[in-house]
Amino acid sequence: MTPEQQVRDLQTDTTAFGATDIRAMENRIIALDMLYKFAGRDNPNSPMHGLYTGLWAPYPSDAP
Repeated sequence: MTPEQQVRDLQTDTTAFGATDIRAMENRIIALDMLYKFAGRDNPNSPMHGLYTGLWAPYPSDAP
């Protein structure tokens, strides 16, 4: 399974009002952590080390 497939398999869209969908909120944290590591930002020598900005950009939503 590719990193993109792993991230897309996580249910990150809420089915409840706002942030009350705890599972989706937790999955968003897991997805961001996965993307952070896949992008190599956990490496202290990376120029983007410590930044979570733009991690979703390479994985556009399927929504219209």
